[in-house]
Amino acid sequence: MNPSPLEQILLNTSTKTVPSDIRGRNTMAAFNLLFPAASISRSELGKTLGLSRMAATEVTGEMLDNHIIREVGEDTRSGRGKRSVMLAIDTAFWRIITIDLSQQYVVQGALVDLGGRIIERTEMPVEHGTDVTLEIIIDLVQRLKADAVQPILGVGVAVPGVVDRDGTVVDAVQLGWEDVPLHAQLREALGMPVLVGNATNAALVAERFFGEGGDDSMLIRIGAGVGASLCLNGQIIDGATSMAGEIGHVVVDPEGPACACGKRGCLEAYLSTNNLYAQIAADPAQRTEILTGAGQLLGRVMAMSLGLLNLRDVTIDAPADIAGETFIHAMRGELSAAMNTQYMTIPLLHRCQVGADASLRGQAINVLRLLVPHIRELRARD
Repeated sequence: MNPSPLEQILLNTSTKTVPSDIRGRNTMAAFNLLFPAASISRSELGKTLGLSRMAATEVTGEMLDNHIIREVGEDTRSGRGKRSVMLAIDTAFWRIITIDLSQQYVVQGALVDLGGRIIERTEMPVEHGTDVTLEIIIDLVQRLKADAVQPILGVGVAVPGVVDRDGTVVDAVQLGWEDVPLHAQLREALGMPVLVGNATNAALVAERFFGEGGDDSMLIRIGAGVGASLCLNGQIIDGATSMAGEIGHVVVDPEGPACACGKRGCLEAYLSTNNLYAQIAADPAQRTEILTGAGQLLGRVMAMSLGLLNLRDVTIDAPADIAGETFIHAMRGELSAAMNTQYMTIPLLHRCQVGADASLRGQAINVLRLLVPHIRELRARD
């Protein structure tokens, strides 16, 4: 017998699970209209979704009962006639616990509401990425759970590496992990829904909803590692083996410097923040030239891919002292020289607007978008 959608969620981390019932689909469609901070009347919601008055009333009634949405007063339109009661996402009831493993020297955790807003946070310092353990993650989750007055919908973990659809960390160089079944381990230890995913993908999700990212966009993250995330037609692209966006260990110069992966001349060996900071420290007077060269390199490497994809925008997620105007201007110039024609212009380049919380908030959004259609089943299960 095939597992139910809820059982699939509890067993694995596929973000492609589609609710098989009409109720679940309508719930998610209504949630999408309101997320993160819109308000709408029942009648307008029904018209937008193509639902009858009865169906709209049934869907919104159940969402109210399950604390997914709330009534926020009457509309303020002018003119005669009865005012409509407006609906918005209920940010006071449910909480999501989210953990970010992608930051250097610290593991971050947060409680997030259904609107994607961080309510409370905690962290655990680590000397090296390889010091991150399952016990640290569980400790942070338990700490946040104890601090939450509200019920926990689920747990999201953002990992800087390749994560397959079963939630196994296939490879995370920064953490020193290979083939770690993190989802299975956390599910057994915590006894609640868990979603493990790539941290850069999560950051792009946050940028789409709270920054400047569009439905056809890319986020390039430059930190201890270098990676990218791709969104096409509003969908994050994982790739056939969950490795889409793993650009850091693509060789750009076979004669280049040694990389942590064992090869020479990988993009990460040139553009990681560790490498760039070391170059600047060795010759501070050359800071502008170093960052200009880094931006030009990234522009040259990405020109073919961006020409192929015809994206609306590209987000650069990196420390402000690295990916400032010098870096972005240099990258823009290289892309313009390679791509601009009468038929095509380069994507809009901009810094990440969400900042250091991008992966925390993005993974929480992934959790709530996966679980909101199944809140009724989750409450019945508990």
